[in-house]
Amino acid sequence: MRTIRSLCSALLITCCVLLIGTKGVRAEKELRIGVQFGLGYLPIYVMRDAGLFEKHMKALGAEPMPVRVVNFTGGPQIQDGLLSQSLDIGTGGITVMLIAFDKTQKAGDQAMLGLTALSSVPYDLWTSDPALKSLEDLAAGRNKVGVPAIKVSVPALFLQMAAEKLYGPGKHGAFDASTVSLAQPDGAISLTAGGGTVDSYMFSPPFTQQMKKTGKVHRVWSSNELFGTPITALSTWTTARFRKENPKAVVAFVAAMRDAIDLIAKEPLRAAQIYAKAESSKLSAEFLAEVLADPDVRFTLAPENSVKVADFLSRVGTLKSKPASWKDYYFPELHGESGS
Repeated sequence: MRTIRSLCSALLITCCVLLIGTKGVRAEKELRIGVQFGLGYLPIYVMRDAGLFEKHMKALGAEPMPVRVVNFTGGPQIQDGLLSQSLDIGTGGITVMLIAFDKTQKAGDQAMLGLTALSSVPYDLWTSDPALKSLEDLAAGRNKVGVPAIKVSVPALFLQMAAEKLYGPGKHGAFDASTVSLAQPDGAISLTAGGGTVDSYMFSPPFTQQMKKTGKVHRVWSSNELFGTPITALSTWTTARFRKENPKAVVAFVAAMRDAIDLIAKEPLRAAQIYAKAESSKLSAEFLAEVLADPDVRFTLAPENSVKVADFLSRVGTLKSKPASWKDYYFPELHGESGS
């Protein structure tokens, strides 16, 4: 009896060890990327569908990993995914990335820095309210302006910069009370239906082009009125832990993004087809290819004029420390590029 008990105890201990050893191990190793919605995320879709990440992993002598892209409605969910390690790479507004960088600088492995820029696109304010002709007409009690995330998303920040320009220092939050967190596809539905959830929205391409064709809404303002040159709106970022544990994956990702941007420039129709499939867009690939030909729609590996955004966030107290250079908030793999 004692022998049987000993054998059972040994088997139980062995089972427990095996369970502990396998806890948390992913059944299939993959690169998990969190994205939101819009044409600005096109390089991610192109990288995945053209197999560019796997190509560069093989070139580095590493085991290729499939890319899984997960869509979210806002940046906070992506941040949570990175911290919980349910995501490997996050994407979204450069404002969200800068805030994450600022808050996690002393967090060790949890520190977040940029990997690459994504796109430089204008954000345009569209409305179904006939009385809304300019930003000065915005009324918190009457108008609800949709943005991906209030106060921290790129279009929300652009509205703050516009408010400061209109009303002076310290007045950057003048439009905050009018903003509502809402994904772009839902914003498009609301406006074309007459303004249910929101009556206005800060759209980026291709939603901007969709609004032009409805005949039911009109454009009030564009972020192009703030800047004389393009400025990076979207970026990619990850944690120091992921970079430390997956150095080849980081190098392969940056190289794959470079290839994706090249493919978009050389094969716009193919890139448009990839986007239409990825986001189940009802827009034709031909129309999307025309959007990609718009000089206002830019895809770059290194950030453009991102320091202007960082300076504003520092000035209004959102960032506790002011970065001296764009290289402060991007990992070294990008430092050889010409950014700003």
